[in-house]
Amino acid sequence: MKTGLFICTIIFSILISLTALADESKLAACKGEYFGQTPPGLEPVRFAPEIFDAEHGYHSPVVFSPNLTEAIWGPMERSSVLMYSHMVDGAWTTPEQLLFGFDRDVGDGCFSPDGSRICFVSAHQIGEGAPVYERIWYSERTARGWSEPRLIGDEVAKHPTHWTFSIAKNGNLYFTSEILKGGNQQGLVCVRFDGEKYLAPVDLGPAVNSPGNEMAACIAPDESYLIFTRKGADTKKTDLYISFRDADNNWTEAVEMTGLNSEAHDLGAALSPDGKYLFFLSQRESNNKIYWVDARVIDQYRPK
Repeated sequence: MKTGLFICTIIFSILISLTALADESKLAACKGEYFGQTPPGLEPVRFAPEIFDAEHGYHSPVVFSPNLTEAIWGPMERSSVLMYSHMVDGAWTTPEQLLFGFDRDVGDGCFSPDGSRICFVSAHQIGEGAPVYERIWYSERTARGWSEPRLIGDEVAKHPTHWTFSIAKNGNLYFTSEILKGGNQQGLVCVRFDGEKYLAPVDLGPAVNSPGNEMAACIAPDESYLIFTRKGADTKKTDLYISFRDADNNWTEAVEMTGLNSEAHDLGAALSPDGKYLFFLSQRESNNKIYWVDARVIDQYRPK
C-alpha cells in the first residue's frame, strides 16, 4: 500500500513538472538578455508569448537576477511551483523546478539585491504542532548550488503571508500581512533590515492600505515608489496601484495605474533589476499571462 502511494506521489510530481514546463522548454533556443525578446514600449504587451503559455497561467511573473543571467517564475499549479533557468554561453537552459530540499509548496520567488539569495514563499511546516501557513524563506548560493532554506526572520515569520513580495536595495522587505487588518483582509507592511536582522513589520498606512485588500508589493530599489495590487472593498477585481515617497518621507495617496489595468484582473508587478521594464500578470486574455512594459510609464503617475 505504501509502495503504491509512493509511486503515485512520484508520478504526480512528474506530471506537475511537465505541466509547469509547458512551452517553456523552448527557452533552450533563446539567447541574450530577457530571453532575446524585443523590448516593449509604453503599452503593455505579452512577454515571450510563444514560450510562457502554461495551460493554467502564472501565479508570479518572471523575475531576473541582478546580472540578468538567471530567471525564476511561478506557473499556476495545485501547489506552489518555482521554475528556474539560467544562461550558459548566452543561451538559456531548459527550466527546472526548485524545491531547495522541501517536498512541496515553493513559489513566488525573488532574488536578493546582490543575487546571493533566492527568497520565496512556502507553507513548509517549521516543526511538529506549529501552525501551517505561508512564510518567507531564503536559500543562499553556494559552490554546490543552493543551501538549505531558512526563515528570513522571526519577526517576519509571525505574519502569515501570501504571494509575491519585494526587497529594496538596502535590504528592507515589503510584503503582504494576513493579520495586519484582522479577519480575512490583507495589508502591506515594511520590515526594515538593520544590517544584521529584520525588525518588526510596520503598517504602510492609509495612503497605501485601504478598507479593501492590498498585496503583492513591488518596491523601487531606492524605495522612492511602491507598486502593488489592490482588491477594493466594493469589488472582486484586482488592479495595479502606485504610491510615491514624498519629500517628508511619507507615502502619497495611491493612484490606480489606469494605463496598465484592463477590464480583467491585473496584478503582481515586478521590476527588472536594471530598472528598464515592469512585469505583471493580467487576465485580459483568459488566465494569468505575463506582460511587460517600459518602466518609463511610471513617470505618468508621479504627483505633479
